[in-house]
Amino acid sequence: MHRFYLPNFQQPQLTATETHHATNVLRVKAGDSVNVFDGRGHEAQAKFGEAGKLALLNQATTAPLPCRITLAQAVPKKNMELIVQKATELGVATIVPLISERTLKRPADTPDRWRDIALEACKQSGNNWLPAIESPRQAQTFFADTGRYDLKLVASLQPGARPLKELLAGARPKSVLVLIGPEGDFTPAEIASAQNAGCLPLSLGPLVLRAETAAIYALSILHHELQTVPA
Repeated sequence: MHRFYLPNFQQPQLTATETHHATNVLRVKAGDSVNVFDGRGHEAQAKFGEAGKLALLNQATTAPLPCRITLAQAVPKKNMELIVQKATELGVATIVPLISERTLKRPADTPDRWRDIALEACKQSGNNWLPAIESPRQAQTFFADTGRYDLKLVASLQPGARPLKELLAGARPKSVLVLIGPEGDFTPAEIASAQNAGCLPLSLGPLVLRAETAAIYALSILHHELQTVPA
């Protein structure tokens, strides 16, 4: 069944963009059943009507995942869109694009394209929670503003970095920040700043991973370890 974004269930009408996609691309007709979600945990089955109007039927609520994971990703030269897509599929709550010293591609201040990709990933994956995507921030400035997380991690190949199981040591944090560098990684000064802000060096294994691989790998491990309720 086709799935559409409806930001306000109190106003059950699709946006012009969603209506165009439904009628002209997917060939949805009046009377067809569709699914809608608001990006804040709510979904519903609905009957599609003229001009994108909807009649909401069965409604349900999806609880947020047990741990709120924030990905602070230094913007790579390419594949930031892939990172946003996969982070959304893995249930990340917030994505913070970072401008680091080795960032080669400077994004616009309002990354609307990334938000569109996150929305499409929610539709595809069945995720009812749309991640917040912040405006790009300078890495050093962000490092100084990380006090609100239960656990803070920075992916690192430096000696002393430890695997996640060891860093968790049986703990079940409610909020986690994971920092992933760009091509060439964060500079030593940036890693030192992150550690001074309380970020623990996280090992992703002995191999040098591309930025997008590191992000997906780290988030997959975090999802596996933290997003299930222990029996």
